[in-house]
Amino acid sequence: MADREWQTDEDRMINRLEAHRDFITWVIKRLKAEGIDCKRTTGNDSRGDILYYKPEDEPRVKEIVRKINSEFNQ
Repeated sequence: MADREWQTDEDRMINRLEAHRDFITWVIKRLKAEGIDCKRTTGNDSRGDILYYKPEDEPRVKEIVRKINSEFNQ
């Protein structure tokens, strides 16, 4: 994707936003498959893109995110 030629700066920004949107959607599906109740935040929430409701889920959320990171960023 980095080698792609963009017609405009807006095209590049749209592509990044769409990729981010799709990635967050995918992570939420993965968390829900693990039984973690969560949803997407709105309003450019400074606390992040995903809201999970139970503080006790935090260690599992972090573990899943670390696993995703290690799978795709080696």
